[in-house]
Amino acid sequence: MNEVNRERYLVKSAGDNIEGTRTGLVKFLELLAQYDDAVIVVPSISQYKGNLFDTLLQEYAPALAKALFRDRTVVLDGNKRVHLCSSETLKNFSRSELYLVLWGSRYTIADVEALHGWGGVVLVSWQSGDYAAWVRDHSVQVVYDDGVPDIKI
Repeated sequence: MNEVNRERYLVKSAGDNIEGTRTGLVKFLELLAQYDDAVIVVPSISQYKGNLFDTLLQEYAPALAKALFRDRTVVLDGNKRVHLCSSETLKNFSRSELYLVLWGSRYTIADVEALHGWGGVVLVSWQSGDYAAWVRDHSVQVVYDDGVPDIKI
């Protein structure tokens, strides 16, 4: 996809901020209407069940939450696919169009930027300031800011 056509959204939040994570999930679900293949990237699959994101997903889409954990890929209406992967297995999902990067680091966002063909990404940060280079180098829309001052990295 052309660099100009890429949508980049940032949730500036430090740690496991529930409002920031909720905002990122809602933005991802809104964008899902525009894309046919999406990936939710978490730091570790083994820590997914019962974590903050799992709890929020249960609230918004309980069937999706259960199926994602069990099958790692869910096919929704309109043949839309949503995959769950860890940051370690992101490279196996290089042809997807939309990414929700939960509690991502500057390394994870660099990995997504290196992929070809995607049109949208929502980054929910883990450490404030970890996204500074991304914001500097790309057009990024901030959709939530928890107010924690950025750490210079």
